[in-house]
Amino acid sequence: MTRSLFDPVAPEGRTSRRFRDVRDLRVFTAARRLMDEIFADFPDVDHSFVREFQTAGFSPRVLELALFAYLKEEGYELDRSRPAPDFVISGDSPVAIEATTSNPPEGEDPDYVDPSVGLQRLMPDDVPAAEQAFIFQAAKALRSKLSKRDAAGLAYWEQPHVAGMPFVIALESFYSASSLAHAIRPLGDYLYGRRDVATYDVDGNLHLVGELITEHQNGGKTIPSGLFSQSSASQLSAVLFTNNATISKFNRIGTERGYGPADVAMIRYGAIVDPDPNATKPQLFGYLVGDYEPDQRESFSEGLNLLHNPWAESPLDLGVLRNVTEHQLVDDGRVLTTCSRLDPIASVTMIFQGAGAEQRARETLAVILADDGDPAYPVMAKDDLLSD
Repeated sequence: MTRSLFDPVAPEGRTSRRFRDVRDLRVFTAARRLMDEIFADFPDVDHSFVREFQTAGFSPRVLELALFAYLKEEGYELDRSRPAPDFVISGDSPVAIEATTSNPPEGEDPDYVDPSVGLQRLMPDDVPAAEQAFIFQAAKALRSKLSKRDAAGLAYWEQPHVAGMPFVIALESFYSASSLAHAIRPLGDYLYGRRDVATYDVDGNLHLVGELITEHQNGGKTIPSGLFSQSSASQLSAVLFTNNATISKFNRIGTERGYGPADVAMIRYGAIVDPDPNATKPQLFGYLVGDYEPDQRESFSEGLNLLHNPWAESPLDLGVLRNVTEHQLVDDGRVLTTCSRLDPIASVTMIFQGAGAEQRARETLAVILADDGDPAYPVMAKDDLLSD
């Protein structure tokens, strides 16, 4: 019998609004088909995945399914015989990975907003304050995983089948409607307890200097910076962060594979790193999903950022997790980033449906790409349907 994530297992009144949107709306046909295709090979060890996906655990389960898709895409051999940690890579370079998310308070739905607000809801009004809130939410989620013990009093990394392996926590933020707008930089500041400060010499060349951070403040509360250097994180080998393991990712990749209706089109746009070595701001990018060669298609590794802990008792070697962007603290206090491609920092997906959907998508994209404003905050169209 073929399993489907969308066959009802929970009472309708308990299902989440986001799940119902994906289940019921025609514009998510490609996402549904791709998710079911991936889930067909997914070992649901504790037999709770579908119920959680349909109810309060929708976003965390989307992250988990995207991580599984990445690991299978890269050809890793996985041991899913036990419920925790979530993924165990076996073979010559074993790794234990536990997924977590920062979530809204119980009973609140950050996505439940008036659609007329459009994409503006995705950008916080006060960016510095929002970044501090993001750091606090990430810190809470990470510390929760580090402090958790099972009935036998064992931490994730102490489980007999993973003892001695590098331990990685995969993280994504869903605590507010704008949480996915935050990229890797503030998280790196918190984990390393340092930030890169940009200066220019007399010739206009950019220089980065590592600056020490001792604490972070938010809403009258203070937490110490530098989680990686703290004794409580000595078993944490790395953090695998993403802000695009979303339904839109599944919808885009499914559309690339031809799984969507002919009268549904989508565009993706946002901010990407400027390759100019003297640049301090990102570039604007955008494209019509599927309007490129097969070798340019999106992968599940795109958008994954691996931050290495230099103080870990079981360090994770560079390159063990393939095709991700890797970050490591170097001797001069700066953070070195190594990547095989330029991944989007943050992006928005807009969906169009009905007669002339592709033409309307192309016209909207042209307007966005012609805008001369800040590429991190591109022009917001008013006729979007759903986005993330």
